[in-house]
Amino acid sequence: MRYLGRGLRARGTRAAVVTLATGALVACGTLLEVEAPSRILEQTLLQPSNATVLVAGAVADFECALGNFVLTGGTLADEFSDSQANAATWDIDRRTNFPATALFATGGCGGFGVYTPLSIARFQADQALRLLDKWTDAEVPGRAALQAQAAAFAGYSYVLMGEMFCSCAFDLGPELQPGGVFALAEERFTRVINATGAPADLRNLAFVGRARARINQGKRTEAAADAAQVPAGFVYTAKTTAAAGRAENRIFRFNNTTGTVTVDSQFRAQRVGDTPDPRVNVADAGRGGSLPAVRLWVQNKYRSLSDPIPMATWREAVLIRAEVAGGQTAVQLINQLRTASNLPAFSSTVDSQIQAQVREERRRELFLEGHRLFDTIRFNLPLVPAAGSVFPNGGGNYGSNKCLPLPDVERLNNPNIAG
Repeated sequence: MRYLGRGLRARGTRAAVVTLATGALVACGTLLEVEAPSRILEQTLLQPSNATVLVAGAVADFECALGNFVLTGGTLADEFSDSQANAATWDIDRRTNFPATALFATGGCGGFGVYTPLSIARFQADQALRLLDKWTDAEVPGRAALQAQAAAFAGYSYVLMGEMFCSCAFDLGPELQPGGVFALAEERFTRVINATGAPADLRNLAFVGRARARINQGKRTEAAADAAQVPAGFVYTAKTTAAAGRAENRIFRFNNTTGTVTVDSQFRAQRVGDTPDPRVNVADAGRGGSLPAVRLWVQNKYRSLSDPIPMATWREAVLIRAEVAGGQTAVQLINQLRTASNLPAFSSTVDSQIQAQVREERRRELFLEGHRLFDTIRFNLPLVPAAGSVFPNGGGNYGSNKCLPLPDVERLNNPNIAG
């Protein structure tokens, strides 16, 4: 139901995209011979009767893309480091990605590909939303809930693309900087929040998503107001399953199973005072990774290929509120989270120390949930190892890329992007 052509844009209703086996129906010798159609026109599938399936497909595409996003972003930042001998992935950990790199640009679900999976998820969700807007309640039972779900997942697709890529483009449109992408996400989330009949879990999902999109744009007061709407204990997860490769937990596969990446040294043996920090639960695997010379450290946040991945949590909302409030309000919010993890309380009256601790709590509380990469950008954190340091596995030196460049597959095929 999609075509990835110019600008990685699904071609809407013009393409016939489902290929079927061609066969012949034979009866009474040769009197009746019917050739089966080789293609089904997309228009025949984009019908009100398929609304639930269309939205479910968009959700599944996003869930697949999210696993890739966490894996790739964690490796580009400092949650994971390379532990295998495949040169194709060195540029991710080495921070030397370039626009022609196929791995992140055109790779699909099941690895480090992010641009194509996120582009598909975004288009599918937006297309479902456009169709639902055109159809009626009589044609689509439960239309309001489906609209809210499509808008929320479109919003999250935009958020992830804005956080991962230095610039983006959609539907053969112009090149956008991250701020413009986050604004599109905010529009989708606002629609969910203002909708009549949106389920409570989707409204809470949208409040967390809009808070994230807003603080990424520097709208701090508005972000904190959204975060304050999220009830304690709220968690919305992306489902995974071991039954299908594209739907499995990508973090567990590439770290715990194949040893393609190892937990970076900055996230090993984390403690709060004398207490081990359960939020950063990692362990020495006692062996080498895919490249035996590299010691494998494994995460235990996700314990199987079927463990779900958090999309939005009350913990993220609390940390946004703490970041904006500062002072003793921030201290109280930090300790609300520490208490939930049975950790010693934090105390300080120095605002610079409190803000630094908020950033540190984000590093630990949101470990391997897809936040670390943009935190390094938003807080202008120092790169570790520093740019110019020797890359140990494949030679060369570490670069300074904090985001992935707009891929050539988009730039060269989109007539509205110069160069």
